[in-house]
Amino acid sequence: MAPNTDIATRAFVVSLKAPCSGKTSPEVAELSGLSIRQVDRIYARAIENGFDPNIRPLILKDEYLKDRPRSGRPTKVTEENKELLISKV
Repeated sequence: MAPNTDIATRAFVVSLKAPCSGKTSPEVAELSGLSIRQVDRIYARAIENGFDPNIRPLILKDEYLKDRPRSGRPTKVTEENKELLISKV
């Protein structure tokens, strides 16, 4: 997903790029302030996540537009240790 784009911007991009609105990627990019590549990625990810551009009326759900879970190092602090630390502070 395009970095630093909020869910409202993604919904805006997907709704404009859907066939019923007829906007091209360059037009959507100009209106949204994103690059053409970002627009295409947002739209492709929405379709990959279940968005169907051919359904009328358009249905945009958060699950179509949200970020994927990020991997990363798990926390070393357990819930028990957090509670203990908070109680001492």
